[in-house]
Amino acid sequence: MIFIYKNRGILIPVYLVVSVLGIIFLDKFLKESIGGIFLSGYDFQIVLGVGLFISFIWTYLTSYDYIEVDGKKQRIEMFNHFFFISNRLWSYIMLGASILVFSGGIIEILDK
Repeated sequence: MIFIYKNRGILIPVYLVVSVLGIIFLDKFLKESIGGIFLSGYDFQIVLGVGLFISFIWTYLTSYDYIEVDGKKQRIEMFNHFFFISNRLWSYIMLGASILVFSGGIIEILDK
């Protein structure tokens, strides 16, 4: 698969995969070892929404580059892009997707 990226733009799929898989493994661990409320019938979309939200936070916090000049941090513009979309915009896309997926999971639970 061809990824079109510039500078740290290649980290977008890394942030997405690591955060979503981490939350999935945490969910599995909590269901098997703790049980209780984690065994209840919450939908997988909620877990996916939380993973996307963590990915949003991670991408948002790392979207700008800083250098230290005279003991102060100054932001520099590095043009970090993934598929011609800036990292900051990708973070907002992940936020929107997490809200949609999380609300879909809540609607599924309320319909049961």
